[in-house]
Amino acid sequence: MRIKAFARGALGSAFVVSLGFVSIFALNVITWLVEQTQGATFQSVLQDTSRTWLNAHGVAVLFAEGKVAGLKVPAYVFDFIPLGFSILICWAMYRTGKKLSGEKHLSFAWLGAVLSYLAVAVLVTSLAVTKAIYVVQWQGVFIPVALLTVLVIIGSVVGSPILYEDSEPSALRERVRNFFIDLADRLPWAIKPLISPALRAGTGVVATMSFVSAIMISVMLAVNWIEIIKLYQSLQLTFLGTLTVSAAQMAVLPNLIAFSNSWLTGVGFSVGQGSMVSPMVTELGPLPAIPLLGALPVSGSSLGILFVLVPLLAAFFATLLVKSHTAELRFNYASATTAAISLGLAIGFVAAVQMFILVELASGSIGPGRMSLIGSNSWLVAGVTFIEVSIASILAAFFSARPEAADTELIRRNSNGKIAR
Repeated sequence: MRIKAFARGALGSAFVVSLGFVSIFALNVITWLVEQTQGATFQSVLQDTSRTWLNAHGVAVLFAEGKVAGLKVPAYVFDFIPLGFSILICWAMYRTGKKLSGEKHLSFAWLGAVLSYLAVAVLVTSLAVTKAIYVVQWQGVFIPVALLTVLVIIGSVVGSPILYEDSEPSALRERVRNFFIDLADRLPWAIKPLISPALRAGTGVVATMSFVSAIMISVMLAVNWIEIIKLYQSLQLTFLGTLTVSAAQMAVLPNLIAFSNSWLTGVGFSVGQGSMVSPMVTELGPLPAIPLLGALPVSGSSLGILFVLVPLLAAFFATLLVKSHTAELRFNYASATTAAISLGLAIGFVAAVQMFILVELASGSIGPGRMSLIGSNSWLVAGVTFIEVSIASILAAFFSARPEAADTELIRRNSNGKIAR
């Protein structure tokens, strides 16, 4: 049974690798065989695939100083993560953990998954390293394995286990679940009732902003379709080349949504150092010939500041909608002011943390010089988000978190404590 659990874990890792590495390699090798790209070899295709796979896990790719078309290019770092590809890999990791959740010998299943992925990460990292282009080897091994370990464990312990005919719930799974449940139960009385409504409302704010951002991007793509087609034509791509470029652009669409979210806060984002795209001001310098960039606005508008209302309205209505989850909060806080401020600040904090993570993952460098800055300042975005969301949420919380009565149980415990002293 232990061997079977280990094998199932290894097969789960194989699924993740096939969805990530193998799919990219298949596209690259087909393009290479059909297009007969000058200077490309099977080894270079394998190396490019390895770097793409590692980059999707958050591993930075380093380029040494060299010459391109006779021009000297300084050393630079490529750490721009294609979030669409990364989300696909993370989903596969979580799904693997979910499939292992019913294993009796769960530790052996985890071990099989981790060791298999470790072997792949070591091999891929060794393939990705050359004198001209390379990765930090410990990062290439550690980051993918750490990501898999965390997501597989989460997938294994969250929700109900998936049981097979020859399996039964693992005692280890219950111990891990009970550890976090007990940890949550020991939280202070003032924090515990805030967690559920703050997570729901804060996540709802970011989800609403992302939904609005996706609609805005779709509209801009539709409006600027002629410019986008011209950029495609300027690249003079074949059918497979067009397919590859389009797949790469699909992989970075979540990055654009993150940038649009920072635009909605009023902070905006940059496409190269010295550039700025915000609701009020748009200043674009020379851009790479990427068709998707044809959807960027070419100028700012005085009406753009109205879009800053999106996070404010999202926060206000999200706070109103979590009223049914604030019953414990309304009893624990006997003052309407303290209840509203506590809930509003908690929602603002959750939204700010999520925006920080989203923008930090979406931003990065794609080249030397001005192309070393693509994205937004995650700390600034988080700070502005916290202020905007907190203000709107506090106002709404005076309704959704208004205490109906004092917590009599808490009063009784405090009274008993005073008597005991």
